[in-house]
Amino acid sequence: MRADAESPADDAEAPLAATDRIASLDVLRGFALLGIFIMNMPGFSHSIFAAPAPPRTSLDALVAALRETLFAGKFNLLFGLVFGIGFALQMKRLDDAESARGARLGAAPRPHQPTQVYVRRLSFLFIVGLVHAMLLWSGDVLLIYAILGFALLALRRVGDRMLYALIAACLILPAIAEVLRPTLFPGGFETVAAFQYQQFEASNDLEYGHGSFLDAVRETARVFDWGWRSPFGLFVYASFFVQMATGILVGFVVGRRGWPKRPFAGAAAERRAPWTALLVAIGCGVIESVALVVGGAGGVFVSMLARTIGRASLAACYALAVGRYVRNHPELPRWLRPLRDAGRMPLTNYLLQTALASFVFYGWGLGLWNSAGPVLETTLAVLLFVAIQLPLSSAWMTRFRYGPLEYLWRRFTYGSPLP
Repeated sequence: MRADAESPADDAEAPLAATDRIASLDVLRGFALLGIFIMNMPGFSHSIFAAPAPPRTSLDALVAALRETLFAGKFNLLFGLVFGIGFALQMKRLDDAESARGARLGAAPRPHQPTQVYVRRLSFLFIVGLVHAMLLWSGDVLLIYAILGFALLALRRVGDRMLYALIAACLILPAIAEVLRPTLFPGGFETVAAFQYQQFEASNDLEYGHGSFLDAVRETARVFDWGWRSPFGLFVYASFFVQMATGILVGFVVGRRGWPKRPFAGAAAERRAPWTALLVAIGCGVIESVALVVGGAGGVFVSMLARTIGRASLAACYALAVGRYVRNHPELPRWLRPLRDAGRMPLTNYLLQTALASFVFYGWGLGLWNSAGPVLETTLAVLLFVAIQLPLSSAWMTRFRYGPLEYLWRRFTYGSPLP
């Protein structure tokens, strides 16, 4: 048998060429990385178990409100959307390449080969996410993406109707869970949780705020263990899984239908789409506010449902607006190229954000723990991203095809040196 017939780097398993990349998806990844950094920054600057502190200034109050309105829950959805699109496109490419390989060699395609390749890809992400979540950042999403990616592999052959039903379920489940919360966690559980929160807040302040690097690692491991073993931690994780699954499933449908590579039905539809999504988001915000005033189980259900749909709609607005802008500029504007470069190495940049934020706030670094409000947190996120991550990404991508961790990821996936 020919050597190239069994090579792990044959057509069916070769990584995507740079010329085949979709610029809008890379820009969206870069844009999502900025939004995620902005929303993660408070979790690095003070304990996630602490009760929300009142804003110190009116500017802090304004920035906190804008951050909640424009960023909270939107950019993880956006990143999940791109993850789902990428999954669909990569699996189609692997299927097509395997069929082409079979035709070239006069052999039957190996039906399970594309799945095996993607299992290796997800396994690497799972390992990196597990280490990151256990030792460095308890708010990690890589582990969740990896687990949901395995679930997506099991769903890749189901029809669109089933996927639409799952998306609808993901939109409704948070509202149902919020209504059932008092039943799931009666007063006794709430009291125990409040005591645990106080303990973790105190230990976070000690280990993150004043401890060494190893102290911070041990504290992150304690938080991770609590999150996966306690009822409240599991409830939070389940909610996060459902939120991430929403974006990933939508992205899978979008990618499977080939929409990232196809233009809209018409220029008018393309112009209206982002504005329609924005209007839905605004309408959901109004409904959420009214439902909160009404109160009761019905009010709680409607307000949470409106919040969930509103977040998804605003994420869709961002994706549609960015996609339209990039599509209308075949030659990507110079000011967007650093964002594209950052989006081409998302794993490296996501982990770099943990390193940068930990250094700024933890005791082993600059020690700004518990000293930053919303204005400083947001400013630092933007400055670190624009002044460090974007220039580093552009400098790296001018010399290499892949980010450093992306190279290891692809090497693990495809099993041979990459060009």
